Amino acid sequence: MNSALKAPTQLASRAGEGGPSHEIIPGMLLCAFLCLSVVAFKFTVVAATPLELHAGPQIALLGLGLIPAIGAMIYSRPTRYRPRMASLYFTVAMVPFSALAFGDLGHVVSYLSKSRPFWDDLLAKGDEALGFDWVGMLQWANDHPIMTALAYGIYLSAGFQSIMAPILLAGLGRYRALQVSTIALLLTLIATYGIAWLLPALGTYEFYGIDPTQHPNIVVRVASLHVPEIMGMRDGSILNISRLAPTGLITFPSFHAANAVVLAWALWHVPYLRYPGLILNSLMLLATPLHGSHFLVDVLAGALTAAVAIATASILFCSLQRLWQQSGLVPRIHRPAEI
Repeated sequence: MNSALKAPTQLASRAGEGGPSHEIIPGMLLCAFLCLSVVAFKFTVVAATPLELHAGPQIALLGLGLIPAIGAMIYSRPTRYRPRMASLYFTVAMVPFSALAFGDLGHVVSYLSKSRPFWDDLLAKGDEALGFDWVGMLQWANDHPIMTALAYGIYLSAGFQSIMAPILLAGLGRYRALQVSTIALLLTLIATYGIAWLLPALGTYEFYGIDPTQHPNIVVRVASLHVPEIMGMRDGSILNISRLAPTGLITFPSFHAANAVVLAWALWHVPYLRYPGLILNSLMLLATPLHGSHFLVDVLAGALTAAVAIATASILFCSLQRLWQQSGLVPRIHRPAEI
């Protein structure tokens, strides 16, 4: 009799059931709030300026996000509480929701900062003070094309890692690490765009007037692809922000560097991947000045932004958990009693 009553509980544990609901619900609500806040800001700017935003892609992203979000809500209910399933659905939902919030925010920020001067000269002086020679690094990279190609692949791994890391955390039941890293990533994006609004820059490739003929043996990922987009937003020749930019529009601080720090922190909580993740993302940081056309100070600022965001996310998450428990909103998960 005793074993028969224990069996459902054991099955629930294997399926990812059990555990307090405050493990996942407060973090999901905070992520939703952050995304919605950015969307509201973007729509407010568009409504108050000549900027144009097509509703079709926005509605499509909203719909793509709502489908898995509903699944996350279903598996967060007391009667069907499955934290692993809820977290996986939440992870999938964050992809379109993040695209909805931040996909075209770079154009908005470029428009809002159009009256501000570029800060590349000051950033270059920062590199000089640190003893870093970006043009010399480019020449070294051109003389070592194989290593530069490997660095290019590592630089591009950010996209794959950004998808796989949260899926692994959700699937392995690392709910706190999943919530904190997701909140930290959103805070990092918000901070990065906010700083770029105040301190716009074009990047090293444009600042130093580099031409592809100066590095015939290698391909630089970003180069000056973003410059026409930024200048178009500043001079008014581009008003429709419902467009896919060829690359990111933010130079300072480097979001790629910030993302590397967040990914390293997230993968530290995945068994067997903590040290490979740390090494891979450390190498990504090293590849960012070249392939992201970033000053060294961009990379350092991005890494610092991520570190502050992780600490802030951890504090916010713990505070929300306590408030959730104290408010009496924690649903009771009914389990068979042990006899």
